[in-house]
Amino acid sequence: MKKNILVCMALLLCVSSYVQARTLSPTFSIRYEDFVESTDPTAAIGLKLDIDGDRYTGFQVNSDGSDTRLLMGWNWGVIGVGTMNVAGAAQDDPDIILAHYTFGVGYEILDGLTTTFEYCMTPDATDAQITSNPNADTRLRLALSVSF
Repeated sequence: MKKNILVCMALLLCVSSYVQARTLSPTFSIRYEDFVESTDPTAAIGLKLDIDGDRYTGFQVNSDGSDTRLLMGWNWGVIGVGTMNVAGAAQDDPDIILAHYTFGVGYEILDGLTTTFEYCMTPDATDAQITSNPNADTRLRLALSVSF
């Protein structure tokens, strides 16, 4: 799974560099997935493609690979569309992939240092799936991202 993600990221990097010279930068984020209930941090890595200074797009995946998403942002707003892997009902069942949506606001504190506040939802998650992966529940996410 991680190998596929790395290959996709490398392919995206190569294609985007040939299409047009734009600022493509790797990002590292420290996330508080549900900072209202818990302050346990998680990590995410990704790529951010600056379109024209005000708009950007990108890709982000968390450290265990269970939450991947495409990002679209304009000025201070950000929207994410992606998938979340949730364990199957029984121990031998394969993981279930659910649609995952985020929207929120971001603020660039310093050049390359951004904080985001997002509302995250996985509308098709059942109670049993939320029990196996608490991040499938509706929550508020706070993140601090560094772009290189």
